[in-house]
Amino acid sequence: MADTKAVVELAYAAWKARDLPRIVELLSDDMVFALHIPAEVMPLGGETHGRAAVAAALQGLMDTYDFLAYDVGPVAVDGATATCENHFRYRHKKTGDVIDGRLRDRWQVASGKVVRLDEWHDVPAVKAYFQRVAMSLAAKPA
Repeated sequence: MADTKAVVELAYAAWKARDLPRIVELLSDDMVFALHIPAEVMPLGGETHGRAAVAAALQGLMDTYDFLAYDVGPVAVDGATATCENHFRYRHKKTGDVIDGRLRDRWQVASGKVVRLDEWHDVPAVKAYFQRVAMSLAAKPA
């Protein structure tokens, strides 16, 4: 059985590599992804339940954004829980608009699988970003 830190580090490496099949292997069947952003700010906000639904959400992110940077901070572990603060820089593929920020993750691991991931962002910055993206999309000719 893999330890918590090893599972989390494998998940981050797979995310950076955009290796969705490898990520999915690390998720429990009843995995919960809690993105602490109001759904009215980002449709993916709130909780996504189940491996298949989480995989679909992550695929949607990969389809929508170019990953310009994803720098993982130190992973702190306390038993089955791991926390980490990361820097990310993504570019919206349709508009070219870039979001550059930090996020905080809290992972729960059991029997070598991720059972829950909570992720926090700077909500006002994310809201401003999505408003810019919406304006850019509205201004583009059809």
